[in-house]
Amino acid sequence: MIEIKPNIQQKSNCPRTGEALQPAKILWQGMHVCVESKSNGSGSEIIDVLRVGHSYNHSLQLDLKKAEVFSGNSYAGEWLGKPLLNSLQNPRSEKLEITKEIFKPCQRVIILNCIDFLYGHSLLKLLNAQRHLECNPDCGLVVIVPKFLRWMVPDGVAEIWTVAISLKNGRDYYPSFAEFVEEETKRFEQIYVSEAYSHPSQFDITRFTRVPKHNFEEEEIQITFIWREDRLLVNRLLFRVLRKLNLLSIGLAVQNWKVRRLFEGIRSRLPLAKFAVAGLGTKTEFPEWIEDYRVEMFNEKIEQDICQVYADSRLVIGLHGSNMLLPSGHAGMTMDLIDERWGNFAQDIIYQESNQKMATFRYRFLPYQTQTDTMAYIAALMVLTLDEFTSYMTADVVN
Repeated sequence: MIEIKPNIQQKSNCPRTGEALQPAKILWQGMHVCVESKSNGSGSEIIDVLRVGHSYNHSLQLDLKKAEVFSGNSYAGEWLGKPLLNSLQNPRSEKLEITKEIFKPCQRVIILNCIDFLYGHSLLKLLNAQRHLECNPDCGLVVIVPKFLRWMVPDGVAEIWTVAISLKNGRDYYPSFAEFVEEETKRFEQIYVSEAYSHPSQFDITRFTRVPKHNFEEEEIQITFIWREDRLLVNRLLFRVLRKLNLLSIGLAVQNWKVRRLFEGIRSRLPLAKFAVAGLGTKTEFPEWIEDYRVEMFNEKIEQDICQVYADSRLVIGLHGSNMLLPSGHAGMTMDLIDERWGNFAQDIIYQESNQKMATFRYRFLPYQTQTDTMAYIAALMVLTLDEFTSYMTADVVN
């Protein structure tokens, strides 16, 4: 946790002179929590980004007047620093709709900011809530969430500030949001900001979705493919060409064919299994033996219902991305098909298995180019040999 009231717990140096900066004020940019500081030596006003969320591992500073970004990591400077600078140079005049819910009055609080421009990032930040509720009971937890995540805020928090901001605007700076937070923080005597780790480990997904995880005792076996239409199970170059030519319908048809072939291959080895598709986008059709849970748009009820579909699944299969977070957190096992994003390995998986050997069995990662017959063979084998593998690998735990 980082204290910001009554003291601003931020130690940094001027990127020009190296002298210690004196923190003066917190700036609630939106996605970022910043500190306005002044360098007496250079006379520059420096904006420090608190090490929160994806900024946790990177130093990031801005000189707003001179439009300069300083970072020890060039990638962070491009990915985080420049968009932040652009947002502060171009504030949005619209007033965001913000709903405040107070469940218990507190004078000492931790603020967990979940605003981001990517769905998976926002969700993963929210999962930090459980750690604070369990490890910091002397502080009330104030959660700032975009509206689409309000339903997942766990019980026990002190306050929820729900912001009607879309993902595409998640990087933008709204002075109305900064003013709201600055005014609300006057109510508290002591304030900490959560580090909002981008990949927390101390949580149980069921506390957030209120949907139980998969029950391996159930005899019925369901295998679900997680569908998406903005990233397809086709050759990357082909996908880019089809998108450029506005012919994505061809790519969707190919993806549909591949999913059907995959399911047919699994069904030949698991004839009693049920099959389903779930996710965003309803283009193309599937045969009747494949249950279709796809939707055009998510809302609170639909997302919770779909989480139950994931929980009913012995195995979920899908293309790497944030679309795999909730499925992997609820399903019995996961097959993650990775395209060129091997640098983001396992970042889209919510591990719910503490035994290392069982985790390697339950969560598989394959190149998306893997032959469909090979995928089907591995998927069927995961289901067929789970009990045997468990008996071998957990014998010392059972006995």
